[in-house]
Amino acid sequence: MAYGLALCFLVACGVTEIVGGSERSGDGILLVDTSHMKYTKVEPANELGFAKVVSGAGETHAEGVIDAKGVEITPPRTTMLVDDITGSTALVRNGREHLFVDLGNGPVDTAMLSKAWGFEYAEPFRCGRAMVKVGDRWFYIDTAGTNCFGATFDFAETFHHDRAMVKEREQYRIIDTQGKTVALMNYDQVSPQSPWCWQVTRIKGDTYWSGFVDLNGKELTPLVYDEVGYYDPEVRRIRVGKRDKYGFLDEHAREVIPVHYEYAEIFDKGKARVILNGREFFIDPNGNEVAE
Repeated sequence: MAYGLALCFLVACGVTEIVGGSERSGDGILLVDTSHMKYTKVEPANELGFAKVVSGAGETHAEGVIDAKGVEITPPRTTMLVDDITGSTALVRNGREHLFVDLGNGPVDTAMLSKAWGFEYAEPFRCGRAMVKVGDRWFYIDTAGTNCFGATFDFAETFHHDRAMVKEREQYRIIDTQGKTVALMNYDQVSPQSPWCWQVTRIKGDTYWSGFVDLNGKELTPLVYDEVGYYDPEVRRIRVGKRDKYGFLDEHAREVIPVHYEYAEIFDKGKARVILNGREFFIDPNGNEVAE
């Protein structure tokens, strides 16, 4: 079964970056003078020249999309939010509906947007697959809007580097972009961390012991941490705790700042407050002491 609007593109796998710095539309720079436009904000264009625009404020806040020549592909609408533009497809929220809108064929019929059936929740295409939710079921669609694997899950996450984690009943597993199982993860809990690892947890009594596995399910660190924070992409660090001592791992779950502090905060503006041997000071993402 196909869902939503027709889609006709395939995006590269991995992290999408905004490219800029030249006068060519393919480099993400608008070829029009935006100073005379009616928009209050024009976000940086993507590699194909599509850009999110905003007009109004408060109750009149409206979002839309223009192309590299300034043509309105979707005029700003107060009922629409543009969550993502990848390639020539935009992920928008029209009221409560999440829709994938093809931008590559010129202006979109806004009446069509109002009538289109979408998803309860959706995330952008990555690796040629988009994770969506209908009711309490999660699944993946391809660029034609078809359920990729003919399967739905209790939970699923967005693909990255050709891998995704899904859960059905109590079983977690890693799958590839063809829906094949790469590894079964026999843990009580599995949660995403950096683009390169998952946090895995076993519960023993009242204690949650966590470690990390790579994109193929191979153990990177044993389950020795009783406290784990969120991955910070700005500094590429994960705050961890082990028996009232704290330190930091990198995006590959390698210990880069020893777990020996009596206290450690998350990084803020490139530095973290820590306490060692009763002394309070600040460190940078490499563990070097820096001024407050």
